[in-house]
Amino acid sequence: MAQTACPCSECIQSLKQQVSVMRKEIRNIRQHADSAVRAHRKQMASLQSVLADGWSPGPRPSRDPGGARASLERGHVQTVPVGYISSCFANKSGTPRQPGICTSSRASLQLRASVFNNPEHALAGLDQYSHVWLIFLFHKNGHVSYKAKVKPPRLNGQRVGVYSTRSPHRPNALGLTLARLEDRVSQRRPRFQFLRGPEDAAAAIRALLAADPRSVYRRTRCPDRLFFFTLDTADITCWFGDGFAEVLRVRPACVTLDAAVTPAPPQ
Repeated sequence: MAQTACPCSECIQSLKQQVSVMRKEIRNIRQHADSAVRAHRKQMASLQSVLADGWSPGPRPSRDPGGARASLERGHVQTVPVGYISSCFANKSGTPRQPGICTSSRASLQLRASVFNNPEHALAGLDQYSHVWLIFLFHKNGHVSYKAKVKPPRLNGQRVGVYSTRSPHRPNALGLTLARLEDRVSQRRPRFQFLRGPEDAAAAIRALLAADPRSVYRRTRCPDRLFFFTLDTADITCWFGDGFAEVLRVRPACVTLDAAVTPAPPQ
């Protein structure tokens, strides 16, 4: 007696093929969205350069490929912070003036995920080095003015030129430090802000899917079975079938990279 194929297995195979096609379409949509974001950033940078140079009504000038270079030659520099650093010293009071004073101090540099499409690629090969140079901005020095001569605390009131000191109050409030690289951490899992851990997150996801958070239209009339929602700091992609729900992917809502650094003592 010939065996007949189970219709359930055929349905499951068909659903798997549909899910595979949908995943490819979603991947293509994300690639197009990334391209649109990059093009938008270039247009905004060009517009900001035009506004910085001054705009007057009249015939529209032709596009100058060397506009960015000319802007740099005129001293117009546009910078984008690639990350933010935090240390065990939360306030200025008590912070050592030199890293060699407190060699056990630690800091963490958190890179912005919005600067690169793949932030991890920017750190490739960095683990081959023991130290890194960090150029930073004194964004909390408390003053917007600066003077040509300052009084360093350790010179007992003697005035010297600002460029011969470590004063953060200068025309361009930039600093340079040498730090020892101790570890590089890629945070692929979301940092929960309200949930206590992965166990609570899994229980919350199960409870949400059991209650079917979709609208009546999506449950009864919409052919798209994919559903997206955000729980705490996690973006969740799931698939609703007939009488079941499957979680396809859980990813952080904001991917960040941390590099643990230690200020190096002066040589």
